[in-house]
Amino acid sequence: MPNSLVTLILRLPGLLLAISVHEYAHARMAYQLGDDTAELSGRMTLEPWAHFDIVGALMLLLVGFGWARPVPVAPYRLRDPKRDMAKIAFAGPLANLITAFVLEIAAIMLYTAYRFSGALTYLPMVLQLAARINAGLAIFNLIPVPPLDGSRILEQYIPYRYQHIWDEIQRYGFIILVALLVLGVVSWIMEPLVTGFMSFAQKVGLSLSLLFRRP
Repeated sequence: MPNSLVTLILRLPGLLLAISVHEYAHARMAYQLGDDTAELSGRMTLEPWAHFDIVGALMLLLVGFGWARPVPVAPYRLRDPKRDMAKIAFAGPLANLITAFVLEIAAIMLYTAYRFSGALTYLPMVLQLAARINAGLAIFNLIPVPPLDGSRILEQYIPYRYQHIWDEIQRYGFIILVALLVLGVVSWIMEPLVTGFMSFAQKVGLSLSLLFRRP
């Protein structure tokens, strides 16, 4: 089996996990803030197929960043719609970053503590790939361009007198995002951030593996 195909197969668990964690976090935060729309729509679940978007999933699988089917939110049911929408938006990327951090540490500790054989030799690699996918999904979604989560967070800080300008940007947000992707701006922004985050997680994992290493 070609190495590229093997890598794609090994990335699948991380893809499904990243999508599930991200959208579940959005739905859970909305529920905590008073909106049960996502729950009633069957989206407050870690079941990946409930959140699957084929184009976004392929992007995430092939290039390391993408999206899932958006969780439905009814802003009028929130206590403070503008602030709470920002919280809901941030919950998804935050959940992915936490997941990435934990998975990377687990992978490093497994690499240093055990010698796997057979199919289990792929386990640390699967964990590391999943960690990077989660980190990539988080950082991609924090880019403040509509319709990404980062735009919802940024919107909270836009003064009312500039809201009409922001409304125009939102109308063309997807076109702007595609242009940034094609021009390589997104990769230029993401690569050092993802690499830096993963490097930090690796250092923590190595420190913990030395701490808990058997004498």
